[in-house]
Amino acid sequence: MKHDRAPHLVGILILVAATATAITSAAQRNNDKSGPRMEIEPSDHDFGGVKPNQELLHVFTVSNVGTEPLEIRRISTSCGCTAAIAKTRVLNPGQSTTLEVTLETRKYKGVIEKSVSVASNDPARVHTIRVKAFVEVPERH
Repeated sequence: MKHDRAPHLVGILILVAATATAITSAAQRNNDKSGPRMEIEPSDHDFGGVKPNQELLHVFTVSNVGTEPLEIRRISTSCGCTAAIAKTRVLNPGQSTTLEVTLETRKYKGVIEKSVSVASNDPARVHTIRVKAFVEVPERH
């Protein structure tokens, strides 16, 4: 008895085509710059070795790489020892602003790592950046 494999082959081809279409659509959505799109550069900063009781500052760049105005709605930090201020809260397409992040080393010892979350009207919603430092403990004589 001979089986006709054509229906099975057609089913497999349809499945392969549907999978390829879904993968292509997902990739296009990830590369889609329509609407507001926020980028923050760099995504992290390492202050390296520092001393206790210092206030460290690093300036990040927030850019709108989308096609509609970007609204920075909320900036939150993971600790009271960290603060962040955006110079501008609304960015038109192609515009950038600074995000000044300060980290107080206080009486910390060793590695400290804190985060800053920036919420906006970007469909990805929240972008998180990190700052870290190694607080060196002075030797006692």
